Amino acid sequence: MRPALALLLLASLACADDTAWPTVTNEAKPWTRWWWLGSGVDAKNLTSELESFSKAGLGGVEICPIYGAKGYEDRDLPFLSDKWTAAYAHTAKEAARLGMGVDLTTGTGWPFGGPWVEEKDASASLENIKAKAEGGKPFSLALPKGKVEALSAWPDQGEPVDLTSQVKDGKLEWTPPAGNWRIHGLVTKHAIQKVKRAAPGGAGWVLDPFSPAAIESYLKPFSAALDRPDVPEPRAHFHDSFEYYGAEWTDDLLAQFEKLRGYDLRSQLPAFHGEGDAETIARVRADYRETLSDLHREYLAKWHDWAKERGSLTRNQAHGSPGNLLDHYAVADIPETEIFRHVDEAQIPMLQFASSAAHVTGKKLVSAETFTWLGEHFQVTPAQLKEAADFVWLGGVNHIFFHGIPYSPEDAPWPGWLFYASTHMGPNGGLWKDLPAFTAYMTRVQSVLQSGKPDAEVLLYFPIHDIWSDGSEGLPLFTMHNQDKWLQPTEFYQAAMDLWKAGIPCDFVSDRMLDDIKVEDAQLISGKARYRELLIPPCRHLPDSTAKRIEALQQQGAIIKLLSRQSFGGSSRAPGMPAGARLPSIPRADPGDAKSAAVKDGTACEEALASLGIRFIRRTLDDGHAYFLVNSSGKPVDAKIKLARSHQSAVLLDPMTGKSGVAETKDGIRLVLALGESRIIRTYSNKQAEGPRWTDPEPAGTPIALTGMWKVNFLDGGPALPAAFETSALGSWTNQAGDAYQNFSGTALYRLEFDLQEKTPALLDLGEVDHTAKVRINGKDAGTCWAPPHRLDVRDLLVTGKNVLEVEVTNLAANRIADLDRRKVPWKAFHEINFVNIDYKNFDASGWKPLPSGLLGPVTLVPVK
Repeated sequence: MRPALALLLLASLACADDTAWPTVTNEAKPWTRWWWLGSGVDAKNLTSELESFSKAGLGGVEICPIYGAKGYEDRDLPFLSDKWTAAYAHTAKEAARLGMGVDLTTGTGWPFGGPWVEEKDASASLENIKAKAEGGKPFSLALPKGKVEALSAWPDQGEPVDLTSQVKDGKLEWTPPAGNWRIHGLVTKHAIQKVKRAAPGGAGWVLDPFSPAAIESYLKPFSAALDRPDVPEPRAHFHDSFEYYGAEWTDDLLAQFEKLRGYDLRSQLPAFHGEGDAETIARVRADYRETLSDLHREYLAKWHDWAKERGSLTRNQAHGSPGNLLDHYAVADIPETEIFRHVDEAQIPMLQFASSAAHVTGKKLVSAETFTWLGEHFQVTPAQLKEAADFVWLGGVNHIFFHGIPYSPEDAPWPGWLFYASTHMGPNGGLWKDLPAFTAYMTRVQSVLQSGKPDAEVLLYFPIHDIWSDGSEGLPLFTMHNQDKWLQPTEFYQAAMDLWKAGIPCDFVSDRMLDDIKVEDAQLISGKARYRELLIPPCRHLPDSTAKRIEALQQQGAIIKLLSRQSFGGSSRAPGMPAGARLPSIPRADPGDAKSAAVKDGTACEEALASLGIRFIRRTLDDGHAYFLVNSSGKPVDAKIKLARSHQSAVLLDPMTGKSGVAETKDGIRLVLALGESRIIRTYSNKQAEGPRWTDPEPAGTPIALTGMWKVNFLDGGPALPAAFETSALGSWTNQAGDAYQNFSGTALYRLEFDLQEKTPALLDLGEVDHTAKVRINGKDAGTCWAPPHRLDVRDLLVTGKNVLEVEVTNLAANRIADLDRRKVPWKAFHEINFVNIDYKNFDASGWKPLPSGLLGPVTLVPVK
């Protein structure tokens, strides 16, 4: 190496800053679902929107074509037509120019389906036939429309009689022999659902989600469209949540059932229909459910393999399916979860199904559809968005998608083209002006959460067979909306929550995933993750193959514990055969105490953060660990904490401001967090971190109220700019006399001159802000306040004598929307569902009271040491 080059390398190493944030990629930035209404897009507007997305800090888009806007039908582009594909290709190329990515829904609206789906490939319903007949008497039964898959008569004693040959013109006509007979049958019907929210050219039957053959045919038009010259492949293809309503059959079910379960379902029709002993009924119904789970997994695998062959990834929302969610999420390259309406810690295990599938199978990214119906249209606050983003990250997500932004051409009158479900993250939703501050926060967090590998202590077995074996009729759907019925009452869920609250990170594992687990140095290895132990919650139906696998892992040195004092029942496939005892040598623990079982014998470690009400997620890095944490305690925190993962040094990073510094670690790491505030701790295992020191501002006196005459000027927004005013008492600008103030949505500039007798190191506390604020002091940028606490470090900006404070405050769009409805302006002009409120009723904001808007204060300077 030449001397000059060696000196340059040494100098760069000497100047290394261990407090620096990770390198930003487009995947670290938030992405958005981008609805193409009617696919009424054009090159100019596509480029304009993508450029504005890039400036706002978005890393990519997911194109989802849906129904169109009224009055613009002449702009509609039929889905997958030459013009549509050209528009998509233009989008992909422009996105690449801007350093952005593009994902594509494999269809329009949801779920998969379209005009080329023939009836035989469409989703199918199942109707159960149950009746009684008396020997010697003619019996007649009109059957439902559809195909008779099975029809037989069962005597009190003896073998059943096949009646399918007795059906003519949709009616069973039969005179039974002597005795009492029970009639059992299955009738199916294809083509039971149309695509929801379909775009022009995308309307048609919904696909059969249990038919691998059907999806192969379904994908051919996509291949043809994307194989056109100069059409780039998307980064990933997307499958929305399982909403194949009423789908309970596929034509190949009987053959697949016998192949996978080892017996003919037709031989157990009475049990399938709820007749006989409870154990057999439960077993047969569970086998039916498991078979459809296996077939849907194969369906997803066909889609995934098709995309992989074309050089694309897949993103899948598995929730809503009737199968093992872990296995269905795991098929995709990017498992995707979602949140809907509200944020509740009780939902964390539901999010962990997607993140566990990624962690256990070695996938880097876990995505989430985020902010869906977080509140009523135009009323979702930035503080709610931050809370929701923090929440999904704590559930293991590291790749957020906004829900969302509709494409809207420049010539569409305000508020432009809109999607019927909130939250409106686009230019006309009221959150756009200061969105870069929020996307910067999200990018910093995700750059850390996409680094390294997952770091959980425990693998928790998910006993899906218990849920399948509840004995109830029909095909249960495991959705986000009914988790209080199928998930939260289970002992598995209670164990997951016990671990979560105790600060013991865990991932879930399925029967199928256990097959790929390896044991090394007494740890369970899967994908890129290592676990200290496997916990088995109480379960009544443990498959024999799973029991054997668990025992094999233990023999290889894995630490395995049962949260049960009882023997586990094995589950053989032939109905009516007794279940054998399994796992006799595995240590047992009290079923209601997952925490104690996990830490027993020093196996798992609790994080002390949890005892303070601080929630976290942890990643392991090559030379240490990274923690993302949120103060969920309900109060401010100022405490020294010791981490469960040993380290030589640590760095604190504030994702809201970008501030970072080397932390003092003597006697623990000091955390000073306001309510809801987040922080990142990055530790180094074998070195002292280099870089600037972290300091928490220490109050040094009574806060100084900034009083005087505020000058308020309205900069941009509508429906019209209100007149400027002056005030010595801060409050909502809607309190000013006149409709112009109450109806206004946009940005106002607050300006105040104040004197300081001496240069005082201080924090600027804006008090209450509705809803975002961009701050300047003496003409210099002081930062943007996106969510509470609205507090900025301004110690380097203040001067002795006169100071000028300028605060540009932007409110939500609600007040302007309410004005449109009061004036009966016809802005809601969209096909199909048009525009509804959060309860899916006609949207009408005319009765809304004005939302508080502006700088409400009090504004103070908080002196610091």
